Amino acid sequence: MAEQLVTVAITGGGKAKKPLSVVDKEARKRAKEVVKKPVKEEKQAKKAQVEPRLTEQLMPRASKVLSDSKLATPSSLASALGIKVSVARALLRELVRSGEAVLVNKHRGFLIVKSSSG
Repeated sequence: MAEQLVTVAITGGGKAKKPLSVVDKEARKRAKEVVKKPVKEEKQAKKAQVEPRLTEQLMPRASKVLSDSKLATPSSLASALGIKVSVARALLRELVRSGEAVLVNKHRGFLIVKSSSG
């Protein structure tokens, strides 16, 4: 087997520059990002409006929602009251502990409860 030498031609010139169309696209993307940043601040303000923990005002509202429906889960209660699912889960546990609700089924962290009056 004969070895063959491969020669590579070295060309000068350095790194190729980006085309103007690509540079223009990147500039438009950066301009859009500047416009999008205030939207993130609005979302953070909206998240701040969510009730972060159990309050005395939530208990009667939750028991009313529970009495109006056949069954309740943490996600259904959270969407009805506009609270986080973790807060709704704690709220359901508290309602079961106080006797206002009856635990129908529990699997891991998923609770299904119904009103004790209905």
